[in-house]
Amino acid sequence: MSLSLPTYYVDAFTDTLFQGNPAAVVLLENWLPDEQLIAIAAEINLSETAFLVDSHIRWFTPKLEVKLCGHATLAAAFVLNHVLKRNIQPLRFDSLSGELVVTQSALGFTLDFPILDSTLSQPSEYPQLAEILGVKIKELWIAKDRYLCFLENAQQVLNCQPDMLLLSQLPLPGLTITAKSSDDNCDFVSRYFAPAKGINEDPVTGTSHCAIAPIWANRLQKSHLLGHQLSSRGGKVHCEVMTDRVKLTGNATLFLTGSIHIS
Repeated sequence: MSLSLPTYYVDAFTDTLFQGNPAAVVLLENWLPDEQLIAIAAEINLSETAFLVDSHIRWFTPKLEVKLCGHATLAAAFVLNHVLKRNIQPLRFDSLSGELVVTQSALGFTLDFPILDSTLSQPSEYPQLAEILGVKIKELWIAKDRYLCFLENAQQVLNCQPDMLLLSQLPLPGLTITAKSSDDNCDFVSRYFAPAKGINEDPVTGTSHCAIAPIWANRLQKSHLLGHQLSSRGGKVHCEVMTDRVKLTGNATLFLTGSIHIS
């Protein structure tokens, strides 16, 4: 038996085509075997592919399943309410990270995500990180699945060229670099790398903002912040830091609709 799966290609955290972070959204009637979901994600070969069965959402990189993904959730909400015109307010997704609520407003789609807790560490305890980044680390925080490296300035974040082979061999699969923005219209900048997950550099990363926005909120003494991810595509994430949640707001635009045909 062959299946035809409706598929959408969406640029998230942007309102401009060819910017932000591209994600695929695949609609399923029932779950396929995990190996088939990974094979589809690998064939699509974007940083994340979101699969939906009713309100249940799962996310896959080209190599593995992840527990939380911001831009692909935003893309899924955009497909359901903007492309398919279902007009569900609010959208509620069941996921490996619990219930995720997405609301829509004139500013775009707002994701209500859990804070990604992190602890302050000493850069001297991880000398390989400075070697990988080729730049001095001003401050280091360790989250559950990534290193958070605070650099001296935004230019260092922009110019950084990590050694992806060495980075892929670290115990934790992800690494975020961040610094205070030099632009008065933005609070902080960042980039995110995860070659161990099959993503050398992710263009705009919601989950990274779940980790670094609370730190910047405490440092800048403000709960509403604007983060600018300085990948080649670029994207901006409006962050509202709550007690144990972070609300991430961004827009999206549709690039492609089609169908996946599998046996």
